[in-house]
Amino acid sequence: MKKYLLRGGTLLGISAATSKILGLLRDRLLVETFEPEKLDLIFAAFRIPDFFFYLLVGATVAVIFIPRLADLKTDADRTRFFSSFLWGVLVFFGILSLAGILSAGFLVKIFAAGLPENLHPEIAHLARFLFGSVFILAISSVFSAVLQSRHRFASIAIAPIFYMGGIVAGIAIFGEKIGIQIVGFAAIFGASAHFLINFFAFFRAGGKIVLAWRSPAHAFRNFKSDFARRVGNNVAFQINQTVDVLIASFLVAGSVASFSIGSNFGHFLLSIVGFAVANSAFPRLATAKNDLPATQKIIRNSIRWIAIFTIPVAIFGVIFAEPLCQILFGLTDKNLEMTTIVFRWTIASVPFACACPLLSRVFLARDDTRTPLRITTTSLAFATALAAILSLKLLPPDNAILGLAVGNFTANVLVATRLHFKLK
Repeated sequence: MKKYLLRGGTLLGISAATSKILGLLRDRLLVETFEPEKLDLIFAAFRIPDFFFYLLVGATVAVIFIPRLADLKTDADRTRFFSSFLWGVLVFFGILSLAGILSAGFLVKIFAAGLPENLHPEIAHLARFLFGSVFILAISSVFSAVLQSRHRFASIAIAPIFYMGGIVAGIAIFGEKIGIQIVGFAAIFGASAHFLINFFAFFRAGGKIVLAWRSPAHAFRNFKSDFARRVGNNVAFQINQTVDVLIASFLVAGSVASFSIGSNFGHFLLSIVGFAVANSAFPRLATAKNDLPATQKIIRNSIRWIAIFTIPVAIFGVIFAEPLCQILFGLTDKNLEMTTIVFRWTIASVPFACACPLLSRVFLARDDTRTPLRITTTSLAFATALAAILSLKLLPPDNAILGLAVGNFTANVLVATRLHFKLK
């Protein structure tokens, strides 16, 4: 087990760390290249397609695909199931992405209602490009899932680096010449690289694609209800993040960018440690779902790795929050103050945040979608309500972003704690 976690989890962790460093560089380039008003615009534009992608695809494909694939006995059945799944994602998310592109102007009024109306057309225009990029990532995620099920982590580790690297390169080279639209162009380029890496790795591993639809039939039994419940586990997280951005749009100028940068930075270990450990453990959890001692051993080992990597970083981040934000992003004055507040509260809760993906996957591997859905929904609803009340009602305008920071902290701690005690 230790060898497995080191091989899969470490590789994915290194990938996530590199991708996160590139993400921090992206945010630094955005701060240096564009004025504060444009920064709010860019981060608001990202939230719109990201909401639908992470709700329906990003955190859903692997957890619904891998357990069903593991139950199939023959290579022919596995090939038909993979192909059916791939065509389904292509059609379903393709239609959704097209709808998002056509209705981007309307969506901006919902997701960024508090930003000045003169910025709405620019936000919508950028969001259309970003919908194109997340469609490509959705297709790539299906190839990632089948490779993950085979414990082939190399392409899964490389692809995110090329995605984020493409965005960074685009902003660095063309940002001042083209303007904010380069973010959209670069995202499409990076997503295409992500897809091609997983696509070729799939065929190199002997994968095949056939013309199949909902085949084999028994693999799609209760698929709609299962998919709905697993999507439901993501609803609370995505609504929580979206409402936080919406709340920030009603606060002082620069709040959307400060909250986004501080929250992203505070959660940087979530993908490096949290999702890396959870993704490497999930295939084993699915295989051992009827073996309680084996499942408990996987959980103990995984939690140990999470604690080792996150607790020291959390302490360091809380103590040195302001200089870290200043050095890494070049922020000053009010933007530095707001970003520091969000980062400090978020990094303090990152050990809990990193445990959430693993603990949720324990239930999902057992085909229990109701328990994590109930826990995440009620916990994040409470955290979101708390953030809204603090930011919009109780705190003074100059310090209102503290409410969003406290909401981040509360969400992470409450979800992880409740999931943990429910396992017992």
